[in-house]
Amino acid sequence: MPENYQAYEQANPFMAYNHIQICQADPEKSVVKVELVPESKNLHGHVHGGLLYGMADCVAGLTARATGEDYVTQSAHINFLKNVKSGTIYAAAEAVKRGHHIAVFHVSITDEKNSLLADGVVDMYRINVGDTR
Repeated sequence: MPENYQAYEQANPFMAYNHIQICQADPEKSVVKVELVPESKNLHGHVHGGLLYGMADCVAGLTARATGEDYVTQSAHINFLKNVKSGTIYAAAEAVKRGHHIAVFHVSITDEKNSLLADGVVDMYRINVGDTR
């Protein structure tokens, strides 16, 4: 993946819409961030759980695709542990295992003080050319 992540971000409308920016993309570990804006929040003024989940999904997909292969999300489990109302939040994914079709990633989401907001596992499915699934 190129060091200039802007093209990838712009080609991914979900990331652009949710203000998700790439900080690092590597087959072993990737990091994304969101500088919180009003539309990042729920009715109580905290980060929306859907944004936390979306960041986990995006950073796992980014890490999976950093090998140059194409993946889609197979499953995910996220534990929401804490929340914030302002600042910048970060999602990091680390490769746990890469199989022939399935790749497993541990994802953690933190705030600026490195407090853990969410923790989980995202499984990605590698799409093969000619695969009919």
